[in-house]
Amino acid sequence: MHMDPIHQQFMSRQMAQLRVQLLLAKRSVCHDGWRRHRFTPAYDKLYYICDGEGWLQVGRKQLRPKPGELVLIPGGLEQSYSVTAGPPYTKYWCHFRSNVPLRRLFYLYGLPHVVWAGDSADLGSRFQELVEHRANSGPAGPLRIQSALLSIIALFIERAMRFPRAKPVPVSPKELMETLHFIDLHLSGDLTIDELSRQAHFHPNYFIRMFKRHLGMTPMRYIQERRLEHAQQLLGTPDLAITEIAGLSGFKDLSHFSAAFKKKYGASPTEYRNLQMNGPLDVPLDEPIDAVHTNSFV
Repeated sequence: MHMDPIHQQFMSRQMAQLRVQLLLAKRSVCHDGWRRHRFTPAYDKLYYICDGEGWLQVGRKQLRPKPGELVLIPGGLEQSYSVTAGPPYTKYWCHFRSNVPLRRLFYLYGLPHVVWAGDSADLGSRFQELVEHRANSGPAGPLRIQSALLSIIALFIERAMRFPRAKPVPVSPKELMETLHFIDLHLSGDLTIDELSRQAHFHPNYFIRMFKRHLGMTPMRYIQERRLEHAQQLLGTPDLAITEIAGLSGFKDLSHFSAAFKKKYGASPTEYRNLQMNGPLDVPLDEPIDAVHTNSFV
């Protein structure tokens, strides 16, 4: 896919900032009960299909990944999965969190959820590294996990950019891309439409229409989403109090922060942190948590 300079700069900036937190990693043979319908996990997931068949649904799109295909499904998307009448999947899989909203990158660039990776011994060994270092992580384990997981994501992005499933969202003005960067740098401050439209050098009404056309939501909704995503990341830092996290994420009122967080993630900030310390959220029962080990963003 040919990418205009503005989109390329924005994507490069996002990838340069990307950090990941591994939640689970395994190689599994799916059993007959491998099915779940209409759930929306907060975590991102990767599947590398080694053998067998099954189906996934992301939003309204049904997918039937085949052996040799790599699947990436960002968090925040409604999904379903199930076995079929044929032999069940044998697959490597992992759940992770990222500090970059992958769901928006998929929307902006029309990326597919499934790419061809082939019978790649290197890819299989990368997943195996995740499995092994998650279970037995020495001093260098977090670095090896970051390296392996980022290399898998890089392979996916490279393949997905070659064959997008849809045309990218029309070219966003440079001013809009700079505004998104400005928002990320000032999440803890008071962000207003007037200030953002001045930054972009547009009339406020035009700025709102342009923002919604390119991002699919209003500026204030985008800011709210980014603040909640930022708070979700900070909850993985045990030495930060909930009140500090609320302030750093731009919420002046703790009760408003708790209510907004629970609406998005299904748990209050305190509950979410406690669950994260004991294991990841929203993990299907067919993908059990045993000796869960998580690695913070580094």
